[in-house]
Amino acid sequence: MKPPVVLSRGKNSFLVENFEGKLHTHHGVIDLTELRNKSFGDTIRTHLGVEYRIVPFNPSEFFKHFRRGATPLMPKDIGAIITYTGLSPDSLIFDAGTGSGMLAAYLAYFNKFGEVITVEKREEFAKIARKNFKLAGLKNVHQIIGDALTVADGFKKEFDLVVLDMKDDIAFVPKAKQILKLGGYLAVYNPYIEAARSVYEVMGKNEFRELEAFEILRVDLDIKRVGTRTSTGVWHTGYIVIGRKY
Repeated sequence: MKPPVVLSRGKNSFLVENFEGKLHTHHGVIDLTELRNKSFGDTIRTHLGVEYRIVPFNPSEFFKHFRRGATPLMPKDIGAIITYTGLSPDSLIFDAGTGSGMLAAYLAYFNKFGEVITVEKREEFAKIARKNFKLAGLKNVHQIIGDALTVADGFKKEFDLVVLDMKDDIAFVPKAKQILKLGGYLAVYNPYIEAARSVYEVMGKNEFRELEAFEILRVDLDIKRVGTRTSTGVWHTGYIVIGRKY
């Protein structure tokens, strides 16, 4: 067993990137050197005797444990983009607006035989994303710091998928049409409904087909002995517009 690993107990979990030093939790202190003689599925105890289960670090942990700079897309939205664009494992993807790298990481993981080109204008965000890609062991993500429009001009290859989570996304729509393969998809994420409507209209003017604009909500269940009901939390993050070039 090698790091990184996750120590899990109920809803609490900790990402461990090396087996040295001490980890302080509200259940007590864990001596991380003990992990060197452990295997996945084993438990490790705090100095107070509380057990944590040792589990692998995998994509389900990205959202919980990635470092964050910009507000990331949530798994429900990432899953919708992957599903509605029919992502195949050998795709060439252009991701504009890396942020913390959450979306790019999931796209790269499920695109094992392909490549993800991700572009971020802000160096401080790019630095955080780079650490997340390294943590996840992703080698098919190519990160570029700069203006997405300028970067896109430098590519002669055509992309299977273009994803935008950036300011001035409307200005990029014609460029997306230009760099996409026939049958390729453009997916645009926006936190505001007015901006999503504007993107939808511009994509229509640029002759994108099969246009869809939608919002995905997640409503958690509050499960107790007396019964089950929806919780008061509603997980809304933004709006997605998807269109296809043909």
